[in-house]
Order: sequence, then structure tokens, then C-alpha cells
Amino acid sequence: MSQVLQARVGFVSGRFVHEDGDGFFVDAGLGRLIDALSARSAHLTAALAVAPRRHPLHDHRLRLGAADLLRLPEMPSVARGARKFVRCWKVIRELERRSDVLIVQLPFTAPIALLGARRPRVYNVCADVQAIVGVSNAYRGARRSLARGVAWGMDRLQAHLVHAPVTSVVANGNELFGRYRPTRGRAQVSSTIEAREIMSVVRSRPAGAPFRVLFVGYLRPEKGVDTLVAAFERLLVERPDAELQIVGAGSVIERGVAQATQRALARLAERASVSFVGERGFGPALFQCFADADVLVVPSRSEGTPRVLIEARSFGCPVVATRVGGIPTSVEDGVDGLLVAPDDPAALARALMRLASDRALHARLVAAGLARARRTTVDVFAQAMIDEAAQLLAAGPNQERH
Repeated sequence: MSQVLQARVGFVSGRFVHEDGDGFFVDAGLGRLIDALSARSAHLTAALAVAPRRHPLHDHRLRLGAADLLRLPEMPSVARGARKFVRCWKVIRELERRSDVLIVQLPFTAPIALLGARRPRVYNVCADVQAIVGVSNAYRGARRSLARGVAWGMDRLQAHLVHAPVTSVVANGNELFGRYRPTRGRAQVSSTIEAREIMSVVRSRPAGAPFRVLFVGYLRPEKGVDTLVAAFERLLVERPDAELQIVGAGSVIERGVAQATQRALARLAERASVSFVGERGFGPALFQCFADADVLVVPSRSEGTPRVLIEARSFGCPVVATRVGGIPTSVEDGVDGLLVAPDDPAALARALMRLASDRALHARLVAAGLARARRTTVDVFAQAMIDEAAQLLAAGPNQERH
């Protein structure tokens, strides 16, 4: 049962918000989380990076008014964030002045601005920056060494932040929580879905339609789309009519890598049924993709707890994912999904064949996946942060720290 925290809550994220005459617009994942936190606190003020242009997926209008949103500078990279840390520091100090406790999403592209906390903080650790840089193909030579060094520095700074006094952690998965070993906190599975939306859309394809494999996400190196392509080629030997559907787009940051992945998918499309749906906002059109698929594949090399795993299972689509990051916190192998090793096309193909040929297994995973989804809504995710904030405030007086 949700509890309202009778305190002023501040929320910090480097993710983008777009402002126009109709209000503030963000992606559904961030927007629903902020709205849920606002509903569970006496008052919520957010500090978000303002983007000059509205992204197509920024289709969620925040309930916050202009007076309750502090504007961080646009920080698309750590290099730009480092140059703007003074501005960020001032915004965060103002947020602390207005708040009794802060909830801060990590990674944050101007991490130095987070030092010197004056209020209790709950850090939501969303991703492993070192792992992401480690699998990226965007850096070459000296730039790769520099990127690894920056990622290491960010990781160490985050470790310092989460071990500060009067601090708690909500980590996206057991692996991230275990990596930092904070004094207070918990591992949690992130989610965007609301309870009322589960099974609000049902399958429209006939039962005997070809086996459809679905991928949803950005075409970035850590997402492992190349492994999916190789596995799908193996699947075609046994299931020549199998379909692959791609929902998403290339990464702006790693455009060249995304284009290489798109070329590999285009070559595959010359001899198999491959459809490119493009970006889909969070809502019925995306839900229908889940409902019509026979399996969602998450072949990532690095992850927190991907929300897409919960979203797919909310519409009766079983999942096959890699055993990395926080994924095992979200998926129990053989119970509500199947887990395989990363970078192993043969293992991924075998898992897909199991689902394609074993209808009883498919049905068991669907039923258990729905049960997991009902326990893992955005309200549950937000309540975990509010509960940690309440425990911090209850532990002692809210005194300023220097």
C-alpha cells in the first residue's frame, strides 16, 4: 500500500525535458516516475536538463508546473557536463534549499556538482558506466583510453557519493547494488507500466502465424543486436518462416555504429522477414508490438534492469535475455523467462528454438511473466524510493552537511 511522505522531495536527473507553451515534456519512463513520486510526497520539485528541441519520444507531459521545475543546462556528454558543473551545482543547491530529501539518478553527466550534499539523499543507480564504455565501439585508440579513464573516475565518484552519511541507494538490479555495497538501500526492478495497462492490448495475429522475434531499443553496441542477427540466422535453419521485428532507432551518440548494425539487418532482410517499425512512443502502438510477438529478445552486453522486460511480459510476450547487469533481478531463468550468456549466438538461438517448439514452456513463461509484471509496476518502483527517503528522514534530524 502506497504511503505519502509528509516531506518536500527534490528529484535530480540529467535526462532531458523539453519546454513549450503547453508545459514540460519527457519520455514516458522518466515522466511516469516523476508523477508517481509527486503523488507520494507532500511536495516535489525536480531539476532536469532542458533540451532545445523536442525528441519524438518526449510525449509525456509532466504534471509539474513551471515553479516546481529547476532548469539544469543541456549536458549530452560528460565533457560538456564538466564545463557546466558550476551551473549545475547552483541548481542543486537551490533544490536542496527547497527540499527535505533528494532523489538523484546516476549516472549524472556533471557528477562533481553532486558533491557537498546538504540534505539526505537517495541515489537511484541506473547503469554501470564502466561496462557501457567497455563494450562501446565508438572510441578508438587514445580516445578509448580516455573514455575508459573518465568512466573509471565517474564510477569512483559515484561510489564516494553513495557511501556518504545519511544516504541510501535504490539500484536497478542486484549486480549494481552489490557493486557499490551501500550501507542502506535495496535492489529494485525499474518499470514504466501501470497496473491498469497490463493486458489492456491483446494479440491480433492468428495462433498459427510464423514465429515472431521482437527487439525493442536503441541500436547501440551494448544492446547486442549483432548477436541477435547471428542467432536469428541460426533460427532460420529450423524455422525458415520466422520473423524479426525491430522497434527503435540508432543512437545519436554512436551514429556510425548504429548504421553498421542497420546494414547487417538490411542484409538479413534480403533473405528473411525483417521489419523495421522505427520508434514507438510508450502506449498502445508499442503494446501491440509486444502482444503480437512470440518472444522479446534482450541480447545486451550491459544493462541495469531494462523496463522493456516488464513491458513485454505485461502483454503476454515471454522474454529471452542475457545474464548481465540487473537482468537476473528481473528475470528468473526457466520461470518467467529464459537467460543466456552474452555474445553467444548459439545459446540465444537454442533458447529461441525452445520457445518456438515447446508450447507448454511458452504458456508457463507467459503466465509467470504476467505475475511478475503485476508485482513490478512504476508505482512499486517509485514507492521503493519514497520508502528509502522516509527511512533516512526518520533516522535523525535533517541537518545540513558540509
